[in-house]
Amino acid sequence: MAKFIMFDLDGTLIDGVDDLLFAMNELLGVHDLAPLKRHDLEAMLGDGTWMLTKRAFAARGETPDDATLDELNIDFNARYRATDYAHTRLYDNAEATLRNLAKDGWTIALASNKPTAPCERILEKLGISDLFAVIAGGDATTVKKPDSGHLRFVLGKLGYNAANGDIAVMVGDHANDINAARDAGTHAIAVAFEVSADRANTLNADAVVTDYTNLVRAINDIIQPKG
Repeated sequence: MAKFIMFDLDGTLIDGVDDLLFAMNELLGVHDLAPLKRHDLEAMLGDGTWMLTKRAFAARGETPDDATLDELNIDFNARYRATDYAHTRLYDNAEATLRNLAKDGWTIALASNKPTAPCERILEKLGISDLFAVIAGGDATTVKKPDSGHLRFVLGKLGYNAANGDIAVMVGDHANDINAARDAGTHAIAVAFEVSADRANTLNADAVVTDYTNLVRAINDIIQPKG
């Protein structure tokens, strides 16, 4: 029996909103549009950068066609990469928890809707890329979360085999993560860091954690239920 755990990135392992906000407001400014506030952008996250760009422009009364959005998204991603993620940080206790999971025999993967290249760079810059057997962004396969195909792609890369009794867990902060996990037949844990846990508690996850120090206990309660 093997143990596999997949993590979302933004809002789950990292707070990267400030760098996303800087890049998006720079792009909006080029088009003579007013900047967004941090809380505005936070509400737009979870479906990849193309949808983020669409939502940001819609918030300023603009509805570019898909071809134009493709170009805007390319521009946004270039500006985002140029930040080199200077203000992106891991949530408290995230690294220690990941390293403890690895020591306990868990194989760790990333399943994010963010493009793969920034995922890889962020994990490298934060000093934890060595912990990930697979890093799969939203462009790693043909579908994104909440489509379970994204998680199935990651699990396939990991060598997961349910018939062998393998265990798989998805950890994320968004309905996309939990719904993808449900459809893929894996356990699901919702996280809520630095925000109210109210939304996380509505996601129908197996557990909700508000601090990484509680994640291992939540996992153990799921895979080794008392009774």
